[in-house]
Amino acid sequence: MGETRTSNPARHLLARTRALISGRLLERLRHATWASLISLAMSAVFLLEPLDQFWWLFQSRIADRDPSGDVVFVGSDQPLNDPDLSQQRYKVAAALDELDRRGVGKVFLDVTFTASNDPQADQRLARAIADLGPRITLVDHAVEGANADRVLRSTTLEIPTSVTRVLSDETDRHWFGNAWELHYSYNIDGKQFRSLGAAIAGVENDSNVPFSVDYGFNYQKIPTIPLDELIGKTQSATRTSPDVTGKAVVLGHTNQVTGSQQPIPGKYDAPAAFVDIYAGETLKAGYTAYLRGPVFLAIIAALLCIALILGNTRKRRWAAYAGVVAAVPVLLVLTAKLGIRIDISYALAFLVAFAVFRSRTRWKRRIELINSETGLPKIRALEARLVRENVMTGYVVIAKIQNYERVLKTLQANEKSSYVLKLVDRLRAADPKLVVYNDGHHLGWHVVNNDVEDVVEHLEGLRAIFAAPIKVGGFSVDVGITFGIASLEGDPPARLAAAVAAAEETSEAHNPIAIAETGTQTDLLWDISLRARIDQAMEVGEIYCVYQPKIDLKSKSLAGVEALVRWHDPSRGFISPMHFIQQCEKAGRMEHLTRYVLQSACSAGQLLHSRGRRITMAINISATLLGDMRIVSVVRTILDATSFDPKFLVLEITETARITDYAAAGSVLEELRTIGVKISMDDFGVGAASFEAFYELPFDELKIDRLFVSNMAQNSKARAIVASVAAMGHEARITVVAEGLENPQDIGLLEAIGCQQVQGFAFSRPISLTNLLEYNEADLPKPAAKMV
Repeated sequence: MGETRTSNPARHLLARTRALISGRLLERLRHATWASLISLAMSAVFLLEPLDQFWWLFQSRIADRDPSGDVVFVGSDQPLNDPDLSQQRYKVAAALDELDRRGVGKVFLDVTFTASNDPQADQRLARAIADLGPRITLVDHAVEGANADRVLRSTTLEIPTSVTRVLSDETDRHWFGNAWELHYSYNIDGKQFRSLGAAIAGVENDSNVPFSVDYGFNYQKIPTIPLDELIGKTQSATRTSPDVTGKAVVLGHTNQVTGSQQPIPGKYDAPAAFVDIYAGETLKAGYTAYLRGPVFLAIIAALLCIALILGNTRKRRWAAYAGVVAAVPVLLVLTAKLGIRIDISYALAFLVAFAVFRSRTRWKRRIELINSETGLPKIRALEARLVRENVMTGYVVIAKIQNYERVLKTLQANEKSSYVLKLVDRLRAADPKLVVYNDGHHLGWHVVNNDVEDVVEHLEGLRAIFAAPIKVGGFSVDVGITFGIASLEGDPPARLAAAVAAAEETSEAHNPIAIAETGTQTDLLWDISLRARIDQAMEVGEIYCVYQPKIDLKSKSLAGVEALVRWHDPSRGFISPMHFIQQCEKAGRMEHLTRYVLQSACSAGQLLHSRGRRITMAINISATLLGDMRIVSVVRTILDATSFDPKFLVLEITETARITDYAAAGSVLEELRTIGVKISMDDFGVGAASFEAFYELPFDELKIDRLFVSNMAQNSKARAIVASVAAMGHEARITVVAEGLENPQDIGLLEAIGCQQVQGFAFSRPISLTNLLEYNEADLPKPAAKMV
């Protein structure tokens, strides 16, 4: 038995912890989802494209790979196509002849020529081009015109043979002036042009689709020959020209020629031809892979979600966070080495957005756990700390400030917090570092000491300190304080609640220090956040309805059902309806709960009617809701929403003893009856105001309390009360229902007494809607053959 008592709280704590972790996990996954959606929205409008291109620059700088060496650049520091400098055309022709002599594989003349003032120079250049035959390709240029449209510049010399032409597009530039994407081919004015980059790589692709340009090749290692050196105008004893045999040569202007500069990663004024050379190197190496923002975002989001699922402790979770964050730069470097361009900014935005969501949630939790008036942490914070740190030893102490509300009424607004803080200062007389938690007239803290006698002795000393009045706002205020204490063995939250309950039972005169019994399950701290808990429980279906059949004694058929609300909490199990309904009333959530039950029950009633069972649906309505007409609006709205026939709805009024204004309550009930619903008086026979309420209010049905029904076979007084109530109902021409029938042998007795309907375990316990749909009246118990 002792082992069972020890293990049950441990299992309860484990279940509670698992439920808490599950809820927090869903919250984190929800934040990850929202962060993903925000990042995807940013990606849809290319909001972070400039930032991505910055990361591309970074990737290009750290890649540092060697080019193939199969593409050689021959550059001129002087403009070659100036019509007034015809001698430059002779130099180009000489260069082409020299390349031919050296056995060049392919030449791309990346300079466009128009007719000059020297026809002989034009003819000489045209002849040199013709001599190379199919090994030379002329490069046309697409440039931006005055109206931001694309203008084509071409070589217009009369060349004897047909020469292949390709296109270098100088308009396709992005942020920072870099060309990150080029096309395999271009269509200009209805004419298809192969791109220079594709031609350099020898790629045959006529589709006008883009490919990524990889700038990870070392700029300094791209073979380069000055034009004057090639044609022998200059000689360098220490320089050996790269071999061009069988290679592709791009002949163009260097960055010394005005208008021929182009920024590339690592070189802000590279020769413009280098963009196409890099494009050719990219295609030759096959480094055109591009991991776009949404894809990389999905990878990082998946890693984060895996981290969230596996990180079931704070330490593991933060380690996983660090791993996900570290994965971003690692992937950035890895993809740079592999020649894969990635959009990293949206993944970073996702991580930042997730961090913001989590920080905001932690900030809100901290705010929620702080008393705004005193600045002290709330007692809920103590509960959270005990659960988080898995504290299972020592005692929790709850101090109750006596006459707290009356004292606050006499103090100014700015003096109220001062009053509480001065009380806390006295509690810290022996330990200045004591962490004290505050909620209303309760102050709480954790005591490490495991000796209850020492704890009680310490509290007695504190009571002596509080014997002296406190000075607040120029007045002396007497202080009364009592204490409830509970050992933290087992479930800390339950033990903390037990301490609160013990404190509430104390009094200054008779019981100033109360020790909660071990195993107490009272948990008043549950009520501190009851409103949020109830709303959440209804939202996720932890609060639901079950249905208890009501049997017509004459026809032995199902006449109706009563909807009963239940709450099954994942961590605390089934919660007593009496407890949470009472707390709903205290928290002002009774109307909200009633609306929820009405909605569920009327929907169930409509489903039963659609299946051919035209029975009544009874729902409990607290008498506290009869003070105004809001409940009428609630009932009318739900009947309209569910299309449930109002004449089959029975509203059972509970706790009629709490009705203080019969005139107001009567008006509300009459208004409800105009809708078509029936009004029942629940638990008749208990409570001082039952007969008065029966007389004053318009009831259509009377339910005899189970106290009398369950005892009528053994107790003549109970039987007489049931009989008299049945006769009174018959005389008043209202339906009489006996509830709480447990013994089938008593059915005949109720028939003889004159009750029309009955409900209780003798016929059925409360059942789910699914079981109700399958309820078989043929299985109903039969009365004894003869009843006295």
